[in-house]
Amino acid sequence: MNRNSVIASQAGFSFAGFLFGQAFRFGFNLLVARVLDPDALGTYALAVAVVQISEVLAIAGLDSGLLRFVSINSSDPLRQRAAIGSALKTSLFLSLFVTLLLLFFSGHIASMLHGSHLLRLTLCCYAAAIPFNVATMLYGHAIQGFKKLQPKIIATQVVSPMLLLLVTLLFRYTAGQEAALFFPFALSASMAFFWIRPYLSKISGVLPMDIVRASADRNMMVYALPFMVVSLLSMMTYWLDVVMLGMLTDTATVGLYHPAARTAGLIRAVLLAFAGIAAPMIAALHTGSENAEIGRIFKMVTRWILGLVVPPVILFMLVPEPVLGIFGTRFTAGSNALVLLTAASFLQVSFGLSSTVLAMTGYARLSLYNALGALGLQILLNLLLIPRMGINGAALATLLVFFLLSAVRLSEIFILLKIHPFGKALWKPLAAGLFAALFLVFARPWLLGLPVFAGLLAGALLSVCSYFALMLLLKLEQEEREIIFRLIPFINKETK
Repeated sequence: MNRNSVIASQAGFSFAGFLFGQAFRFGFNLLVARVLDPDALGTYALAVAVVQISEVLAIAGLDSGLLRFVSINSSDPLRQRAAIGSALKTSLFLSLFVTLLLLFFSGHIASMLHGSHLLRLTLCCYAAAIPFNVATMLYGHAIQGFKKLQPKIIATQVVSPMLLLLVTLLFRYTAGQEAALFFPFALSASMAFFWIRPYLSKISGVLPMDIVRASADRNMMVYALPFMVVSLLSMMTYWLDVVMLGMLTDTATVGLYHPAARTAGLIRAVLLAFAGIAAPMIAALHTGSENAEIGRIFKMVTRWILGLVVPPVILFMLVPEPVLGIFGTRFTAGSNALVLLTAASFLQVSFGLSSTVLAMTGYARLSLYNALGALGLQILLNLLLIPRMGINGAALATLLVFFLLSAVRLSEIFILLKIHPFGKALWKPLAAGLFAALFLVFARPWLLGLPVFAGLLAGALLSVCSYFALMLLLKLEQEEREIIFRLIPFINKETK
C-alpha cells in the first residue's frame, strides 16, 4: 500500500476515533452544563487544565521520543524494545512524582484560580488519573511507532471519553452531583489503561519485565526533553485562556467560556488524526533526506485537512447561537467568543501540520522558541484584553496568537526545508466553502427562528450538503479518487 493510502486509511480511522471521542467529551460538557451550573463546569475546566498541564511534565517529551526512536530502529527489534522499556519506566516515576506534587499544592492552586474548596477536592481526585493517562499515552505512542494507530485511538478517543460520560451519568443519578464531578475522571483513565495494556506486548514484543529491567536511555532523553518543553508550552497555550480567566475572573465566568472553547476545539480532531500517522512517515523520510516527498505529503495532507474542516467552521462561525444554545440559553452569551475561537482553530488546524514537520525533521530547538514566543504573547494579550473584554478578550487573544504562530512556522519551513503546504488544488475546498458560507448566510434568519436543536441540525445539514455538493462538481483530485477506489473496492469494480 502506498503512502497516500496508508495516510488516508489510518487517518480515516483516527479521525473517526477522534470524532467519537470529541462527541463523548462534548456530551460530558453538555451534561455538566445541563445538570449542574456554570460554576461546576468552570471547576471541571480548571481542574482538567491543571491536570493536563501536569501530565505533560510526567510524559517528559517521551511520546515524541518513542515515535522517532521506534521508527529509526525499525531494523533492530532489540533496540526498539529497549527504547520502549526505558521510556515507560521513566514516565512511571515521573507521573507518580507529579501526582504527589499536585496533591500537595492543590490548595494553593485552587486559591490562585479563585476556586472554592470544591476545586481543591476536584484537583485531588483528578490527580489520581495522571499515572494512568500518561501510561496510556506512551503505550499508544509506542504502538504507533510500528504504524499501528488503532489501539491508541480506541483507548484515548473511544474507551476513555465514553466511560467518562457513562460513569458520570451513573454517579450523577446514584450518588449525587459532587460524586459525578469527582470520581469518573480517574476511573475512566484507569479503565482505558487496562484496555490498551495487552496490545503493547502483542505488537512490540515488550513484556512487563522488560520495563522493570530497562535502563535509562540518555540519547532519548536528550532528544525528548526539548519536546517536553514544547509540549508544555503548547498545552499551556491551549489552556491559558481558561486558566487566566480563572485568575482574573471566577469559575462561573470560566464555565460560560468553556462550552465555546471546547466546541471550537472539536475541529482540532482533524489535525490530530492526520498528524498522528504522518509524523513517523515524515521522520523516516527525513532520515533518508527525502525533502521533496515530505513536501508532497505536506501539501496533500493540508488539502485533506482543509477539505474536512470547512463545513464545521462555517456552521460555528455563522450560526453560533444554536450551537451554544444546546448547553442552555445562558451559554449563548459566548457566541462572539465561539466565532473568534473557531477562526483560531481553523488557522491552527489548516497550518498546524507545520509544527509536526518541524518536530520530525530535527528542529526541536526552533519548535521550542516558537512555543515560548506564542505563550509569552498570549499571556500579554490576555492580561490586556480579558479585563476589558472578558471572555471575548480571551478568545481574541487566542486568535491573534495562532495567526502569528501559523505565519512564523510556515516561513521557517519554507526557509529551512524549501517546502510549503499551498498546492494548486487548494482552491477547490476554499471555493466550495465560500459557496456554502453564502448559502448559510441567507438561511441564517430562518435557522435562528427554529427551536435550538432543530436549528443546529438544519444548519449542519445545509453546510455539509452544500459544501460537498460543490466539491463533487469541482471534481476530486486524482489522489483522492485513487484512495476512494482503493478503500471502496466495489466502486472500482463497477467502473471497469
